[in-house]
Amino acid sequence: MESSLTNACKIRIENFEGPFDLLFHLIEKNQFSIYDIPINIITDQYMEYLFAMQELDLEVTSEFLVMASTLLHIKSKMLLPSRRNEMEQEEDPREGLVLRLLEYKKFKAFTNTLRQREKDWSRVYWKLPEAISFARRDEILELIPSELKRVYAELLEKNRKKINPNVSGMTRIIQHEKVSMKSKMREIIRALIKRSRIGFGELFSFKTKSPTDIVTGFMAVLELTKLKRVKLEQRRAFSEIYIKKVEMTSESMKFEEDKLDNMA
Repeated sequence: MESSLTNACKIRIENFEGPFDLLFHLIEKNQFSIYDIPINIITDQYMEYLFAMQELDLEVTSEFLVMASTLLHIKSKMLLPSRRNEMEQEEDPREGLVLRLLEYKKFKAFTNTLRQREKDWSRVYWKLPEAISFARRDEILELIPSELKRVYAELLEKNRKKINPNVSGMTRIIQHEKVSMKSKMREIIRALIKRSRIGFGELFSFKTKSPTDIVTGFMAVLELTKLKRVKLEQRRAFSEIYIKKVEMTSESMKFEEDKLDNMA
């Protein structure tokens, strides 16, 4: 067992960057939880590594010795019986060591990230930009009328090629249908002058009117109802909607129509 450990030290001892690196290696090798370190085992293995370093004539720095004294101190505190009352919560002697190991683990992971990034960027080569200077040279151009005429003709020809030859034969494709709600209101008033009641489907039929015309007519009916100029009647749901004129004389209805005609 001792010889195998010494052989392991010969292979690994020069790779440890410090006492925390060695301690972290022992914890990972034994698959111990960093929050519950068996301090007796770890201390014994750590001391064996230090003895192996001395046998290999390697310089044991003060950092390794300080960590060894810390482990021995924690081990002695855990072996000695506690003088505190059993009801009081006793502080774990390993707590300070665990916190330092967690901090070391964080920095070690960050170091590995930086090392990998350095490795990746070591294969990247770049070149600093160069300032390119251009010599300015002024040229005196002689304006010749025939040359200007030729250039102007070329520009006209390029512009002519950009134009679609079928543009002149194209007619208006989309025509926006404009339906005035006021004209629909006048249309309803005129229809009610002749008849006392008229069906909405009869006045605005899908067979003769466009969807825009029908929607505008429906809005006109609602506006006239709001102004109390007409009344609506529907006997049951989804049945025909009848538009009825209010009790007014023909002269009054004609007056209402004239008022709508004069609206802006």
